[in-house]
Amino acid sequence: MVSLYNIIVKPFIRHMDLDRASRIGLGYFKALGKIPFGRPLTRLLHGNRPKVLSREVFGLHFYNPVGLGAGLDIHGELYNDLNNMGFSFMEVGPMGSAGVRRAIAHIQSDPPKDILAVCIDSDHHTAFTLAYDFFDFFVIDMSKDPFNYDIPDAILESRIAEKEYKPVVMKYPERMTGGALDSLTDYCLLNGVDGIELRDIDQVSRVWKHSEGKLPIIANCHIDSPLEAARSLESGASLVEIRTGFVREGPQVVSQMLDFLSENEQ
Repeated sequence: MVSLYNIIVKPFIRHMDLDRASRIGLGYFKALGKIPFGRPLTRLLHGNRPKVLSREVFGLHFYNPVGLGAGLDIHGELYNDLNNMGFSFMEVGPMGSAGVRRAIAHIQSDPPKDILAVCIDSDHHTAFTLAYDFFDFFVIDMSKDPFNYDIPDAILESRIAEKEYKPVVMKYPERMTGGALDSLTDYCLLNGVDGIELRDIDQVSRVWKHSEGKLPIIANCHIDSPLEAARSLESGASLVEIRTGFVREGPQVVSQMLDFLSENEQ
């Protein structure tokens, strides 16, 4: 199926850098959401919910394993419009406390219809406490200082006081390998971290083996194709996130992934 995205946006952004292409793509989805009946029609066309792909991951029900990674809906403005493309979850951000306040204002006026996560990359503890009542799970980006355990320690301790338990996922940099990655995995296992987000398929495989499959993994591994999504899941990931492929190829890449994964599951 050829979408308007293929006709209007894709040829225009073909040779652009990713950030500029992302801004133009977001403009398209924002405009689409404002068209009368645009949202329900888009959800009807792209809302792929194959039962064979549904799964429970860190206590949440995902109707498929494909989500949209952070870096596209940075300010948390278009999560419902983007979720309508067939994703089972969205990760908005990355952001700190100022960004969380801005995102909360959008959430209060446009409540999310699917699983919504926030990636927090600065002012971690304040941002986390502000965000707690408004998001389904939290991705704590530790790329700048992965061994600063004070950050996750404070977050995990403050979660104890909350009435509702919500998952916390640690996000580590692509450069992290070997024994260092094993140490971070051990920290997660020993301290009640619910999952780990990784940016390289070799990392996914190592953490899955080292944790004996006990630590759920979100693979954010530059996934651009159905085959790459399948490889990440086969290597031990519970969920996968895409971004570049979605911007470059358009919404049909999500349905292509889900069709491919469904065929492999059967």
